[in-house]
Amino acid sequence: MRQRQRRDSAQEWINSGAAVTVKSYAKRYGVDRYTACDDLTALGFALPESARQWGQRPPTTPRRTVERGVSQVDDEWSTMPDGRWFFVAGSTSGGAPYGMFADEMPPHDDPL
Repeated sequence: MRQRQRRDSAQEWINSGAAVTVKSYAKRYGVDRYTACDDLTALGFALPESARQWGQRPPTTPRRTVERGVSQVDDEWSTMPDGRWFFVAGSTSGGAPYGMFADEMPPHDDPL
């Protein structure tokens, strides 16, 4: 439901005499409590002092970024579990990979 439709519906709900709170508005319209508080304030609904905590969103916190490095290889033929290279030869019918660790492979002596 778009904002204008939601607010029109909410105005009718408020006028019906229902017990309206920030929590009940958020649950009824499927929005977070900050949006519910914004909508109720925009509609002129008098919020109690206890609902003022939803009046301002907390500042956003940046997500942690994973640095791309040797340990973060996303290759379908090799992975690096526990710090050791694992070469994937195939997968079972259940989807589990099989293969061998690089340090367990015999040395390659064939000239190219």
